[in-house]
Amino acid sequence: MCLEYNVRIQGIISRGGYTYSSEFTTHKFVMKNTTVTAKMDENVFLIWRTGFTDTNMFTVEKNNKIIYTSQYGDILENSPSKKYKFDNITTDVSTINITVIHVNKIDAGLYQTVKDGKVNGCCLLVVTDKPTNPTLTIDPKQPFVNSRVTFTCHSMVQRWPEYIPSNLSYSFFGNSRGDDEGNKLIINTLDKSDKGMHIYCQATDDRGEVSIMSGTVTLDPFYGPDNVELQPGFTALNVTEGTTLGPINCTATCYPTCLFDWKLNRTGTFVSVLSSETLFLANITKQQAGTYRCRVDHRYDNDKKHWKRTDISVNVQYSPKINSFWINSEINPSTHSFNEDTNPRIVLRIESNPDPQLEVNSSLLTGSPLSYTKMSNGDFSTELPSLRCEDSGIFTIQARNGIAYGDNKTVNLTILCKPRNVKKDHTIGAQINNELHIIMHVVSFPAPNVTWMRTPSYIWRVRRDTYDYRYNISSTIQITSEKGFGDYGLRICNTEGCIEEHITVKPEDRPEAPQNVSYEATTFRSVNLSWIAGFNGGHRQNFSVQFKTVDDDNWDTRIVQTSDTGTGSKVYYTLDLLKPDTLYQVMVLSTNKHGKRNASLEFKTEVEPTLSSPSSTSVSPLSIGIGSGIAVLVLTIIVLVFIMRRKKTSQTGM
Repeated sequence: MCLEYNVRIQGIISRGGYTYSSEFTTHKFVMKNTTVTAKMDENVFLIWRTGFTDTNMFTVEKNNKIIYTSQYGDILENSPSKKYKFDNITTDVSTINITVIHVNKIDAGLYQTVKDGKVNGCCLLVVTDKPTNPTLTIDPKQPFVNSRVTFTCHSMVQRWPEYIPSNLSYSFFGNSRGDDEGNKLIINTLDKSDKGMHIYCQATDDRGEVSIMSGTVTLDPFYGPDNVELQPGFTALNVTEGTTLGPINCTATCYPTCLFDWKLNRTGTFVSVLSSETLFLANITKQQAGTYRCRVDHRYDNDKKHWKRTDISVNVQYSPKINSFWINSEINPSTHSFNEDTNPRIVLRIESNPDPQLEVNSSLLTGSPLSYTKMSNGDFSTELPSLRCEDSGIFTIQARNGIAYGDNKTVNLTILCKPRNVKKDHTIGAQINNELHIIMHVVSFPAPNVTWMRTPSYIWRVRRDTYDYRYNISSTIQITSEKGFGDYGLRICNTEGCIEEHITVKPEDRPEAPQNVSYEATTFRSVNLSWIAGFNGGHRQNFSVQFKTVDDDNWDTRIVQTSDTGTGSKVYYTLDLLKPDTLYQVMVLSTNKHGKRNASLEFKTEVEPTLSSPSSTSVSPLSIGIGSGIAVLVLTIIVLVFIMRRKKTSQTGM
């Protein structure tokens, strides 16, 4: 067992006839909870208590290696005196005193006194040194303005034994802002003003040992491109074929300098056309119409994360005009119907130069640009996107090329589908002798018809919702008995197909009251009760017995220990410790999470039997003693029989 000490050794100390020179007594040593902490190359004084006397034989060990042996008050040295100093002729073996010379990490560990393999007193020597020289890294190595930068300071605790708990804290210098998180300094948003900031760090362990300063990291953040602009500052420009486009100058602010690239989008993809800050095209043609983009990249951004762009739309001649269109060969339809999972083909006759961009959308659906095929006669052929029943409605077909407002046509699209997306509660709780109202929503076009698969006599009502493709369907089920619970299937059909759905109706009610409650036998102290378990209401039911005498107002309660009894199971219970010749009222209760029900009865215990007294003239004292002993024995047997019967019956549910 290790004790607490506060020891200060300074100057020359004599203990047990041995003198310690000032060479190894000029330090302050503090030992607490049998632990001594020392710095490298110090002389350390260790002391701890034992339960030994001078008649004991024991060893003093360091990490299971013997330093010396004490034998009947005499110390036998086992280690070189260069490392350990101790009193060779001490008579006080209840206190161990050792000085470790010029301590190093090998000296760290557990020092203890051992007798017959058992430890009796110990002291832990912890050797420390300042943390290792820290290293400071920055991520990313070359940060950009407005980006996040993380400085990581790394050092290691120097403490032995290595299993001693330790931790480091870190300090960062040279930074007036940022968040310290452990060994990290995080600046979430670099600023141009951070240029030239010098960051360095230092580590401190939990005993106050401080490392040297790390090397310095100097910030020189890149920035840009910023302020990307076009001169003149148009976003769209109409030109006539054969005229000059430009000059249009693209400018940006960067450090160091940035790269400029002009790209042209004619068919949905941007393609590089000029690596320059200035866009100038003489004698522009139809093929050169489209959207021009000036993209500015930072020269040293290999990951292409720091770039910006600005666009200008160049349109030639005139905007699109839709003269006519066909959907599956039907010309200019106002309404068109088709099945889900099909893509009707649309052909549009459009006058446009350059070619337009086509879209189809509605109030419920925003469409993306459509791919199309330009036919030899100048018509444009495309397909509607995949549409669902829910997308039915007025659709607008639009043609745009960036000039004015373009052109559009409208058509009412009706999408046919078999029933789906039935919204319902798959499991519904109900009670016996109640009506269960089922209401569901279904997507279907045309309108569905619904039939029950289990009980076709129940009628379904179908009513249109807000939209043509949405319907409310409802029905009512009569739950008249326990057999009414379970799975109910339904079939929903229209001209496009059928689906089957299932609803599980489960019981959610109080249990039925115990049935046929009766008593089968009574004595002057107990009664045997029995009853038949009713339906449990859908949840485990528990039984209890409440009883009282007819003249009493207070009910006593007994819990009946049974397994999970099923409907119709018979339960037995012995109610004992009753008063003889007394009329009792009894209630048997069945309880589940929703409540309880009960049944009751009355019974009367029997009269307590008595023993007749023999004549004093005809019975000897010996006979009287024997008779009394027999009576006591009989009464004891009766009590034991009732106790055993009670345990057996109270644990049985049949």
